[in-house]
Amino acid sequence: MSAIAAIAVLQPLGCYTGLDGRASGEGPGGGSSADGGSSTAGGEDGGDDGVGADFEPAPVRLRLLLARQYRHSVRDLLGAAAQAAATPPVDAAINGFDSVAAAQLALTDAKVEAYEASARAVADAADATLLAAHHSCVPSGPADDACMREFISGFGRLAFRRDVSPDELDDYAAVATAAASDFDDFEYGKRTVVATMLQSPNFLYMVEIGEPGDTPGIRRLTGLELATRLSFFLRDTTPDAALLDLAEAGGLDDAAGVREAATAMLESTEARESLADFASEVYRLRELATVPKDPTVYPSFTPALAASMAKETLAVLGDIVWERDGDVRELFDADFTYVDAQLAAHYGLPDPAQYGESFTRVTLPAEQLRGGLLGHAGMLSLLGHVTSTSPTYRGKFVRQQLLCQAIPAPPNNVDTQLPQGEQWQTMRERLEAHMSEPSCAGCHKMMDPIGLGLENYDGVGLFRTTENGATIDANADLDGVAFAGARTLGTAIREHTDSAPCLMRNLFRHATGHIEVDGEQGELDEIAAAFADDGYRMKTLMVELVASPAFRMVGDAT
Repeated sequence: MSAIAAIAVLQPLGCYTGLDGRASGEGPGGGSSADGGSSTAGGEDGGDDGVGADFEPAPVRLRLLLARQYRHSVRDLLGAAAQAAATPPVDAAINGFDSVAAAQLALTDAKVEAYEASARAVADAADATLLAAHHSCVPSGPADDACMREFISGFGRLAFRRDVSPDELDDYAAVATAAASDFDDFEYGKRTVVATMLQSPNFLYMVEIGEPGDTPGIRRLTGLELATRLSFFLRDTTPDAALLDLAEAGGLDDAAGVREAATAMLESTEARESLADFASEVYRLRELATVPKDPTVYPSFTPALAASMAKETLAVLGDIVWERDGDVRELFDADFTYVDAQLAAHYGLPDPAQYGESFTRVTLPAEQLRGGLLGHAGMLSLLGHVTSTSPTYRGKFVRQQLLCQAIPAPPNNVDTQLPQGEQWQTMRERLEAHMSEPSCAGCHKMMDPIGLGLENYDGVGLFRTTENGATIDANADLDGVAFAGARTLGTAIREHTDSAPCLMRNLFRHATGHIEVDGEQGELDEIAAAFADDGYRMKTLMVELVASPAFRMVGDAT
């Protein structure tokens, strides 16, 4: 039987819903929590769900693995060569988050075909030693059914994040032994199983269906489901055998167990990479590689410089979170940054060649008014036009991404062109003339006064004091707090009542794959309070988030 035929026999990927035909507590392969699944998560007092009366979590959804989660899982299951061969479809975004799209968008035929091609390539490139680790038996021949079943059980548990059910074991064994017999090669049968399992919804989706709790309408994620959600959030990869063992032993049954497991996971290298991926998404750093700039206006802006810009911001975040476990709000107004030779030259530091290709912590010249995220050349480059700055984009980013405030949609047929002419020398003058139009004033007054405080930095973040020969006025205001330049703006953002809760909400959306609903607000307030009480440390935020009922529980399917 070919791999394509085997997929049709086992589970047609494009038709999978994972919700229909399941009994309460039943796993996607048919096993329940009583017979190989996990014990429940939740209920600190052992008698109820331990949630407030107003708690009503968002409805359950199945969530497709993100492309990076797919690649990392392949790496951990099958080795680096297999990871290099993996070609999952490109992620989409909804509401600014890949994970939200992963929970909402259906697979197209093209994506199903892409997963098939990727699975075949991955199986061919899989590390033979890693494959052999899943069975202790020595096959007696190509069609050794017992030995093949041992392999399927071992590999399948890690690939599906749960035990393979008896029916699944029968089906996969039939596929594998048929392939091994046809090619007279036991190893070919194993690789056929790998290729087939990697196309299964049980691998490609995070199954987060849960089981009924004590409160109607609320389902508690099973231990294995919670282990999966934890690992993909904190480490961007599939749970390892130790975490699955912990879940099956009841180690994730309450908030205390989840906190302990999460704290340990945050010590891993993968946790650092996962946080960097989150920051690259929410702060749009991953877009730097393709941001368009006119080379005649900004000749210094190159792909290599753009790459260094992204690394700068991640290095500052890493310093705060991982090296010092400090107040993560320092990201907004830190008086230091990290540079290599290219960035040192860009920022006008003396003897930039001394920095080479490594990144070194430095304090930037005080006269440049730099400090924190919005003083980084990467952010200033992202939030601009091809040939000019954009105070509007910069202010919009602060409102939406850093404060989670909504910007109304512009009126239909609004004229977005700024006035041109010698009487308007600076961007401030052009925007103030634009804001005098009644149809433009409402939205622009929310954004432009913020962005105008960053006009000392051009469209690629170079410091300047004049524009078209006129002196730049960088005096500005954020909700009544005056500032001029990136450092003082950063302090205003740091102390803004919306900034820390916004960071928490962005992390929650990324972690759970949905925008928070009203019924989750009480639990989110608890997370925010714990975050503040512990000095706004990012590690604390991540641990408290995963220990919250809002992370460990889901609502009934709609």
